[in-house]
Amino acid sequence: MKKKVDVILINNNLTAGKKGSIINVARGYAFNYLIPNKIAEIATNKKIKHMQMFENIAIQQKETSNIEIKLLKNNIQKIESISIYKKKGENNLIFGSITEKDITKWINKYTNLLISKIQIKTSEINLIGITHIKIQINTKVNVNIPVKIIPTNI
Repeated sequence: MKKKVDVILINNNLTAGKKGSIINVARGYAFNYLIPNKIAEIATNKKIKHMQMFENIAIQQKETSNIEIKLLKNNIQKIESISIYKKKGENNLIFGSITEKDITKWINKYTNLLISKIQIKTSEINLIGITHIKIQINTKVNVNIPVKIIPTNI
């Protein structure tokens, strides 16, 4: 009879290790503590193959996500500037302000890129001139784009 047995961890455990890892432990530890407390299960060939399949799927999804982020970043960087026309008021102020919704409409209209207004980081724009906005594609990737507010006399 074997003294040690292989188990797959179901949950993260401080002493045993990370979820999904295969560890070799004593039979008593496995059958008296890990398995009854639903921390681990016996490692069979089918379960190991099943676990590896899910790891491969997660890796592929991460790679496709990275490719999509790079494509979106390249398409956004092609935008040289955003020009928005607003009615002019006094002291170089405009009537109303430029919001994230105005910027998303412009980007969707001229580039057919779908960007949510949550991704656009800007302060309140209410002066005529050039200001910069930041488009946050994900937590690590940001793109800065100049916004030109042009007055109209209508």
